Formats: sequence, structure tokens, C-alpha cells
Amino acid sequence: TLRHFSDLAFGATAVVCCRTSPAQKAECVRMVKGRGRVCAMGDGGNDVAMIQEADIGVGISGREGLQAARAADYSFACFSFFRRLIL
Repeated sequence: TLRHFSDLAFGATAVVCCRTSPAQKAECVRMVKGRGRVCAMGDGGNDVAMIQEADIGVGISGREGLQAARAADYSFACFSFFRRLIL
């Protein structure tokens, strides 16, 4: 249920949403955003709503195109570069 998911999400350091619709990803960000700042990362057009909803949006350009990178506050060529942002 949504209540059970939100309890788990609020207690976690990170939440990973995969195999969900763009609207569900954005809703997950909205739900967690009420508890603090949220950084959302995506690599395709289906992640744009989530990236734009987050306080900090990170887009990875690559195989799935540039939609996520263009919608983001920060963009990277590959996932491994994200480490420098969070450190």
C-alpha cells in the first residue's frame, strides 16, 4: 500500500524507483520532498517529470537520448561522474 511504501521511503537514505510510470516517479519525489531536499537522477525521457519535480535534478546523457540531461539542473555524460557531485 501507499502508506507502507511511504513509511519505508521516509526511513531510507535513498529510494530507487524503477519499472514505474513517469507520473509515479514524480509522485514519489513529491511524497519524499515533504521531508527534506530531494535529488532525482534519470537518463531518459520517462524521467523528465521526476527530475523537474526534485529540488536538484540530475540527467545522464547517453543511450536513451538527451531529454533528461536537458531537463536537469546538472547533467553528466555517464553515471560514474555523479560521485563527484555528492562528495
